[in-house]
Amino acid sequence: LYWWRPNQCYMWFLVALFVSCSLASATSDPCVNQPGFSQEQQHVVCYVGNFLVKMLGELNGGQPKTVTHVRVHLLPYIGGVPTLRALLTDSPSDPNCTVCYTDVETSQGLSGLRNSLSAQQLQDYDALKVCYEILTERILRAIPQSEDGVWLVGHEVDPFKQTIALFHTLFSDSKFTDASCRK
Repeated sequence: LYWWRPNQCYMWFLVALFVSCSLASATSDPCVNQPGFSQEQQHVVCYVGNFLVKMLGELNGGQPKTVTHVRVHLLPYIGGVPTLRALLTDSPSDPNCTVCYTDVETSQGLSGLRNSLSAQQLQDYDALKVCYEILTERILRAIPQSEDGVWLVGHEVDPFKQTIALFHTLFSDSKFTDASCRK
């Protein structure tokens, strides 16, 4: 049994309200323009949403996931080609490491997910130079976690709608740019 933190309960109540009011007619493809996003925001929603819809579908479908497990997959995916390549050679003993571990299979799997998007979608996202470390942490903080912070908590919300609502929440924070860099 997992318990939500009080502020997360309130946040997810607002998310559910937002989703039910504004996304009922939207398509479930994060790469199709969604209401309420600028063009740059939509590029982030498309690329990162490609990962999140899949992961949240697994989580909400009953596959338990630790925060660490998702972080070590989400960070190299959000970082794009440089971080996916770093998965082939990086080492935690290097103080300048990028992803700080080596996993060829993860690099291949995440590269396959990335390559499921069109060349134009990838170019649009890559041009933003997203602050991938910050965006990774912001996303993980926005997903409900167990009281001890070890596990992500799935619930019965459509993963697409959850992803769109998560991005509406992230983009509403005026301390960050659309690329999740600090202003």
